[in-house]
Amino acid sequence: MITLHHSPTTRSFRIKWLLEELGVPYHEEVRSFYNMERHDPAYQKVNPIGSFPTFEDDSLVLTESGAIINHILRHHGRGCFRPEANSREEAQVDEWMYWSEGLFAVHQRIFWDHCAPPPGCILDPVPSVGEEARRQAIRYAAMLETALREDGWMVGDTLTGADFMLCFPLFLANLYGWFETLPRIAAYVGRIAARPAFQRAIADTVVCMTEMRKGTPEYPSFRGTETLA
Repeated sequence: MITLHHSPTTRSFRIKWLLEELGVPYHEEVRSFYNMERHDPAYQKVNPIGSFPTFEDDSLVLTESGAIINHILRHHGRGCFRPEANSREEAQVDEWMYWSEGLFAVHQRIFWDHCAPPPGCILDPVPSVGEEARRQAIRYAAMLETALREDGWMVGDTLTGADFMLCFPLFLANLYGWFETLPRIAAYVGRIAARPAFQRAIADTVVCMTEMRKGTPEYPSFRGTETLA
């Protein structure tokens, strides 16, 4: 039995999208990142640091989204979304999965913490630091712009783990208008967003982001969210 512990706007929507694409049955436990439900003692028994996603497959518990994606594709993917083992394409998928978090998303997180910090963030925001992180992230995105084709997916003609990893930082960055001068990335994000499975997976995140702009009690307004398209 698969259980996905999910919170809108977090990396867990990567996993939700993959499960929806594959049609794999799963049980979903939804918690709010913003009202501190991640610190609930019951959840911390499963994931002591309270991050998202947390993925349970019977007795196996995983909390890193890249590892979760690989596990799902190996054990529940029925051969879908995986290049041939030991192929050039497999190496390329690995590279872009690591690039997603190791280069792009880390700078995006610095931007988020300094320019649109979530409630309860202990960091003392320095907007100039966030703006520099944004510039660095866009500079790294130029690598992706060059590698992308005008159609298709990150590696080849079918979705792979690279696409499921990239969807999170690229979707959020696109909301901030970061790709206005990077048309291939903007088109790629559009292709992802058009998929019915992605729309199902992202629906609660869209609601959350909309409420953040309004500044409701459930989702207090963040500095910087007024720039969201």
